[in-house]
Amino acid sequence: MDVNLPPVRLPSFIIRNLPLYMLIQFTAGFEYAEHRFLGDQMNLKYQHPKSATDQTPDGKVVDVVAGDLPLLKLSKGSDVLELTYGEISALAGDFYGTLNPISDAKSDEDARTRFLAAYNTLADNPADQPHDGQVLIKHLQDEVDQVEALHKEKKDPSTWYKDGTGLAGMNAIDKLIQGRHFPIYSELLKINWDHFGDNARAAYRAGHSAALQVATTGEKTVDRLVKAYSINAFADHYLQDLFSAGHLRTPRRLLHGGLKNVVDVCANKMHDEDCALGLSVSAPKGNPWQAYGDKRLLDKCNEENLLKCQAAIVESSREIYDAWDMRHAPEPAAYKAFDIVPTKASALSEHQTLAPLFKLGPSGEYKDLQRRLELKDRKVWKFKTNWWPVTTVAETYTSGLWKYPITM
Repeated sequence: MDVNLPPVRLPSFIIRNLPLYMLIQFTAGFEYAEHRFLGDQMNLKYQHPKSATDQTPDGKVVDVVAGDLPLLKLSKGSDVLELTYGEISALAGDFYGTLNPISDAKSDEDARTRFLAAYNTLADNPADQPHDGQVLIKHLQDEVDQVEALHKEKKDPSTWYKDGTGLAGMNAIDKLIQGRHFPIYSELLKINWDHFGDNARAAYRAGHSAALQVATTGEKTVDRLVKAYSINAFADHYLQDLFSAGHLRTPRRLLHGGLKNVVDVCANKMHDEDCALGLSVSAPKGNPWQAYGDKRLLDKCNEENLLKCQAAIVESSREIYDAWDMRHAPEPAAYKAFDIVPTKASALSEHQTLAPLFKLGPSGEYKDLQRRLELKDRKVWKFKTNWWPVTTVAETYTSGLWKYPITM
């Protein structure tokens, strides 16, 4: 929803910086390098085709490292871009999508249609590909290299992202991909509630369903399996987001609109706080664990959460292979990944050490949205309803409380 806000007096330096400051702070999911790591590090079940001209499977089941198996081939003449599972997951949603959020769908079929439209901005877009994908991946490669180097050195990769030094700036990316025939990076970020909470569940469910549909229809050929894997890789982006603490209880859909999209910046502040400080979460079965979020996927403190996320995407990919192999898809209620995903109830629990920056009121509508009474006292569960987005953002900006490293 858009929110009409009354004028608020702000310091002159805030006003001067308002457009740039607010426009660069929309919230994405795990960073590009983190999504790519998740998708590429796992093994995929696979069967090789009998020959280059015969896509019939050879019957020998093998495990292939996902990062070594190209799933999408985007080409124009001799210009070719091949994408792996991790690269597709990392580009999905954040960089490729439409202005029709998947979770806004009115039916399951509508959700699959919206999902496939988003997927096809990457996979079936000869007007823009492969150039669009090539310039993005080249631009983002430094982030991948830096994060991988720190991870190998057993150092926390989040240190590279401090003070924004690791962020591939929104304006720079928009400039790289200007002229494309679908929404640019900043436009997608402004409406990215598909990456949060129940909406992320809906987006993953739609994409996983679409991938299973491809896996179980048509002839049982290897290229059919590869196609289904590529669709599922796009869907897994939303599944991975469900292990990022900042995506579990932030009321992203409500926190949208206002002057200079200031309400979206409020969502970003809550997201960043939860990601940095973490939440105690649990799945439908098993013991609770501490989940951190964006920029902290590979930090030492997030090891257990990383393992849970890896287990979920393995289950997701195995369901695709099994559906292709057995020609039968499970019902959405039986999707195994959801047995591992943190529950909404655990994230919203009032036993959390970190009090949420924003909390839903009785109606669940924006008019009842509550803000933490004291921004500085992050442990106290006291809230107020008479708050203003612009002054809230100004306070977070001037307080220094959201500068790296965010502390309790």
